[in-house]
Amino acid sequence: MSPRSRRILYYGLPMLFCVVVHWLGLKIWFFGDDFAWLGLRLELHSPRDLIHVLFSPQAEGTVRTLSERLFFLVFSSVFGLESPPFRIWVFLTQFANIALLIQIARRLTGSATAGFLAALLWTANAGIAIAISWSSAYNEIAAAFFILLAFRLFLAYIDTGQRKYWIWQWVVFLLGFGALELNVVYPAIAAGYALCCARQHLRRTLYLFIPSILFTMVHFLAIPPSTDQHYKMYFGSSLFTMLWKYWAFAIGAVRDSQADWRPLWFGIGFTALATVALAAFVYRKVRNGEWAAVFLAAWFVIVLLPLLPLKNHFTEYYLTVPAIAPAILAAWAIASSRRALTLGIAAALAVGYLTLAISDNHMAEKYRYNNARRLKYLIKGLESQQKIHPRDVVLLSGIDNDLFWTGFCDDPFRLLGIYHTYLVPASAKTIEPHPEWGCDTSRFFVNADDAVPLLRNGHGGVFDLEGRSLHDVTQQYLKTVAAEYAERHPDFIDISDPMFQNRLGPTWYPAERGYRWMPKRATLKIHGPTKNGQVLEASGYCPAAVLVQGPLQVSFQADGIPLGTPTLTQPDQLFALKFPWPAEFVGRPMVELEIEVSRTLQPPGETRPLGLVFTTFTIK
Repeated sequence: MSPRSRRILYYGLPMLFCVVVHWLGLKIWFFGDDFAWLGLRLELHSPRDLIHVLFSPQAEGTVRTLSERLFFLVFSSVFGLESPPFRIWVFLTQFANIALLIQIARRLTGSATAGFLAALLWTANAGIAIAISWSSAYNEIAAAFFILLAFRLFLAYIDTGQRKYWIWQWVVFLLGFGALELNVVYPAIAAGYALCCARQHLRRTLYLFIPSILFTMVHFLAIPPSTDQHYKMYFGSSLFTMLWKYWAFAIGAVRDSQADWRPLWFGIGFTALATVALAAFVYRKVRNGEWAAVFLAAWFVIVLLPLLPLKNHFTEYYLTVPAIAPAILAAWAIASSRRALTLGIAAALAVGYLTLAISDNHMAEKYRYNNARRLKYLIKGLESQQKIHPRDVVLLSGIDNDLFWTGFCDDPFRLLGIYHTYLVPASAKTIEPHPEWGCDTSRFFVNADDAVPLLRNGHGGVFDLEGRSLHDVTQQYLKTVAAEYAERHPDFIDISDPMFQNRLGPTWYPAERGYRWMPKRATLKIHGPTKNGQVLEASGYCPAAVLVQGPLQVSFQADGIPLGTPTLTQPDQLFALKFPWPAEFVGRPMVELEIEVSRTLQPPGETRPLGLVFTTFTIK
């Protein structure tokens, strides 16, 4: 095999391993915060808006211009809601990280085998699952790139003394602030390495702290402190608790509760054994004067230091950069094993680690893949429906708790031009409230009394998600709620609405675009008044043809008792006839109204005798 082929395999196999372990991450659609960032392009109305979009502080005062603003703005502007380009870019960045990690591990350990194994171990780490599969967590992958590249350039400067590497390290380091605030720890990484392995460069690394200190000062002085309990900082014994929690997840994928086949004791026990083995390895290296092992152990703590005070905010993907260090240490330990017993122990621990980590990766990514896929079917289905028949208001059926929390709170529907989205009451009842997540779920709930009128006039639609398909079930839904709606509104009748059909007498003609013609005489049933002083209001329209022969008299009776006989004289006008209810009708559960006009007309071509047009009857 040629040197070039070996080099391709050396770097390519860990990248292929990355695809094999995280193959679901390539297929995961958008979810959660993705929709907030995908909406950035909607905020661009002029060139001036670009400055605000790219540099204004967002959640918790973050300004991640490169890893969030530009990433989403460029890709969403070019590809819209197609996720594969986003996913491919994330994986390409991770491939660059793998190549950098191999070079750094090989340089620190002096072992090509350690470099190769370090890439495999880091790629499989449970902390990377969300970072590599969630577009909004791309900032972690991007931060790893800038930190690894800056450190690789620093090592190149130490090895060659060439100033260009030192300058390029500065460029990359400063750009890293556009990826993630965690970039502030890079000077400590560089200084830590210099202290352990290159003392002559320690003083020079101190200058790197200046941008980090300034960035931290601006962040705390210019940005108001968060009121969110998740971001409140605590200093005390909880720091060590959080350190152990992150370490246990990085090594044994230990969760607070059992999530799949892995019993908790297995992860905790494995973490304890692996910790003892790594500590013994570090001790042996220190005795041999190889202080790079101490530096790697310190790397894990250094990167996590800004996060440890957040005792209410343990986040798996925060381990993306810290997990680099134990991966290199473990790979170095395996590559350094010479005796069969030592090699056997190292191999067993490696297998245990990969089993736990890959299992956790698969579980986490599969969960997000399934929910994001359902959300994709919903959004893509609505996108198609909007092209056929645009709706101002959308009601959704078939939405469960998991699907709701996959992305509803970041309002993906506005990306389709839908600004009023609600859940039908049956779906709304399944949603668990989580006020601690900063989402008011009530804004997605709608009263059927408010929804039905919107659906009747064609401004809204009801859609049901079933499997991969989204169905327009507006008419079926209206039929379902018709009886309930009519029952809740006994004091109101929309004369053209089918849901009130059973209240109309047999002589009414079929509904026509929001109204009905009556013949000379028609009846309907409506609830009686509930208190004294209420009136019956009958609304309708008086066509000019009705008044050709003069004014038209309309008589109203309730259960045979006359209410009044108004006269219509205005042609082509809407009317609202009002009749005070006699006191004797108060409390009656149902009243039969009888309406009769003084004459009818029969235009040419019309076989029906037409009396008058009515629209609604209401008790007020």
